[in-house]
Amino acid sequence: MTAPSVATQDGAPTATPRWRPPTWAVVVLVLTAAVVLTEVYAQALAPWIRRDDWPYLLPARTPTATDVVAKNLNEGRWLNSAWWFVVGQHGTALSASLTYVTAYVVFVAGLWRQLRPTDRPLHWVVDALLGLAVFASALWVRLFYWPATLTPSLLVAALGVWTLPAASRSRARMGVWLLVGTVLSVLTYPPVGVVLFLCAVVQLRDRPWRDVVALSIGFLVSYAVGVGIVYVLNAIAFGHFGVQIAAWRRPNPLQSLHDLRVNVLRQLRHLGRLWGDLALVGVVGLVAYVAALVDERVRPHVLRLLLGLLVVVGLAGAQTVVTGVVTDLRGELWAWLAVLLPAVLLLRGTGWSPRIGAAALAVLAVVGILAWRADIGAHQDTRRQFTALVERATAARPDGTRPPVVLYQPPAQRSTSRGAITAGTLRMMVREAQDGVVPRWCAGAECTRIAAAGRSVVDLGPVVGIVVPPPPALL
Repeated sequence: MTAPSVATQDGAPTATPRWRPPTWAVVVLVLTAAVVLTEVYAQALAPWIRRDDWPYLLPARTPTATDVVAKNLNEGRWLNSAWWFVVGQHGTALSASLTYVTAYVVFVAGLWRQLRPTDRPLHWVVDALLGLAVFASALWVRLFYWPATLTPSLLVAALGVWTLPAASRSRARMGVWLLVGTVLSVLTYPPVGVVLFLCAVVQLRDRPWRDVVALSIGFLVSYAVGVGIVYVLNAIAFGHFGVQIAAWRRPNPLQSLHDLRVNVLRQLRHLGRLWGDLALVGVVGLVAYVAALVDERVRPHVLRLLLGLLVVVGLAGAQTVVTGVVTDLRGELWAWLAVLLPAVLLLRGTGWSPRIGAAALAVLAVVGILAWRADIGAHQDTRRQFTALVERATAARPDGTRPPVVLYQPPAQRSTSRGAITAGTLRMMVREAQDGVVPRWCAGAECTRIAAAGRSVVDLGPVVGIVVPPPPALL
């Protein structure tokens, strides 16, 4: 006896499984499996916190910690500062990481819900692949080591995708949604605004072209409004209308034709590195685009998506041309959507399109999960190494005393940015183990004795010295 079938809108039959589990059960099981398979549970429960995330977990005026509010002069993330003031400084690394992971799961659930076809039921296996592929963004995993800083941006992303379907029912509500979501993203982490914009493009896939063009223009205007708000807040707080780009970002303001050439080449090299980083999934994406353009039913949808991507790449390129600053690869969150969304659109197609879409989702899910395991595994290995040093250095002596800890780092490493990041991270881990006491650098004879000991942890009597490990490869 054959399985019953349902007719799609174009009359093509689609086999329906004899038994379909409830959608809520698929969602719960897939998200649970994703948390386990990607090993993100390890980061949630035993987080590795990057050096520049620690200030968002510490009270104001903590020695050696960057002033969170002052950072807005360089970055303009005012909503992150508000989160720190109300929540972050009162939390811990564990609470921040658990909040971030939870917010990401909620965001994925909302995006999965939005991308699921509404005109035909998916086989539960394909539905599960879709959920895994959405979860396992090989770029988003690289942000999990800044949970205290970036939690507000994920809350904005989660709220955005969950409210998008309702907002899209009228142009007025869509305009408000776009403005609010984009501005809040700029005040937290601008790449999230790009993600929400692409989600909106897919949401409006069946609308007339004028609606998608209006959406694109509205996004650029909303982004400019967000930047303008940052400029005004900086003018009020620091007397500087604008953002002072930190030197480590290698700014090169556009002032001449030479600057134009330099900045254009920077952006082209950056796009080349992004392609190299996502080469395999990039090929999958190209196959999905070709299949989508061939399918007459999917073609109008993917053309709208390509317009959205053109807007995104154009905005990023314009910022680099004007400032000389390129976004770190971990911030190019749109790139995973660029290869995921055509596969999603194929699920609504005819003929072989749904099969090609499902196959593409399977590849993305597998590649993404492997990328998460490798990234989180490397960070967890480093966390265990640093934790072992801290535990040995802060352990009580037989008489119950705990001498203060000092740090030593070879001068050749201490003078590099990677060495400074490594030392700063270890310093904050020691501070946490010493109930808020920030370790100092060794001085004079202390440094000499620590360097000559040839050990990672050296008991000098009045103090215990830790030799800062070489910068890990993940930096």
